[in-house]
Amino acid sequence: MQSFVKQEIEVHQKLFGEMLVRFGINAKELAETAGVSEMMVSRFRNGKVDLGSAKLLALLAHVPDEASEWYLSQIIGVKPKASLRSQFLAASSREKAEVLNLVADWIESGDSRVFTESEQVPEAV
Repeated sequence: MQSFVKQEIEVHQKLFGEMLVRFGINAKELAETAGVSEMMVSRFRNGKVDLGSAKLLALLAHVPDEASEWYLSQIIGVKPKASLRSQFLAASSREKAEVLNLVADWIESGDSRVFTESEQVPEAV
């Protein structure tokens, strides 16, 4: 006798479906434009199959910027293009304390160089 296992829809699949609804995106048209089968998109949204990264990225490349930004911000918990200030203000008290300790250690080390956006600040010892 065959047993059926109910498969839970993963968060990224659920959010993808929510993104389509929230931004009024037609799944059939999106699939066609992105070169992904409509059946694959439907099965992904319903938790039956997971898309590879290439297909998911192809789909996200063909939705409006605000839709892909919303989707990614829901997945990673940070809004793309969010300012450092807004991220700091949204952080927990513990995270703020960690950041301030890192800055204090960096200043105390006497390293007064100014870093450009492309350079990384050295980690505190």
